[in-house]
Amino acid sequence: MEERVPVRGLRKRIAEKMATSMRTVANFAYVEECDLTELVEFRQKLKPVAEKMGTKISFMPFIVKAAAIALKEFPDLNASLIEEGGQMKEIVYKKYYNIGMAVDTEDGLTVPVIKDVDCEGIWELSRDIVELGEKARQKKLGVSDLQEGTFTISNAGNIGGLFAPPIINYPEVAIMGVHQIKKRPMVVGNEIKIRDIIYLSLSLDHRVVDGAVAARFMNRVVGLLQDPKMLMMEMMGPEIGRAHV
Repeated sequence: MEERVPVRGLRKRIAEKMATSMRTVANFAYVEECDLTELVEFRQKLKPVAEKMGTKISFMPFIVKAAAIALKEFPDLNASLIEEGGQMKEIVYKKYYNIGMAVDTEDGLTVPVIKDVDCEGIWELSRDIVELGEKARQKKLGVSDLQEGTFTISNAGNIGGLFAPPIINYPEVAIMGVHQIKKRPMVVGNEIKIRDIIYLSLSLDHRVVDGAVAARFMNRVVGLLQDPKMLMMEMMGPEIGRAHV
């Protein structure tokens, strides 16, 4: 028995964009582990505050904010490559930080964009993430909600899996995959302790982003997520944050 369904609508657009990305991009992947133990504890403390505000606090606002801080320091990942006639013409470095958030809907993967992430705090990001996710699932996204992204984050952590580097959201040059948080043994000092560990993956266009730049970017993101106090201080201003390193 077979069922044949025409490829159209959102599924057709996703297929075309993913195929273009795979044909065009010089793709390479980079994966790092991140100890989220302190962030897990910090989020737990914020949950009652979120409830009083009538909202929820996930890990995504922290991850989005850490990415935005790192993108300012590593602009190669916040860029796009302009091509004409199959030839590379110019690299456009974006001075704004609009992060796409891949959302799994019944019609397929949708990527609404949070605008000016660098100007928002954790609570503002939390609100935007919840609102855009709901709009995506309810098919209420406007055209402006899907445009002007500079970098994308794909979160598959609530589903499972170890890690799977996502496909770049062309014409962007980088995308970060966020995977499942699991308790794992880790060496801390000279002791083995149980920690909350997550794998973060990057897929990058090697025509624009060098491997060393990708590694430094990821190190910066990991460093911020492993130390939420430092992340909060960086949000007050990089000079304040680095003064306490």
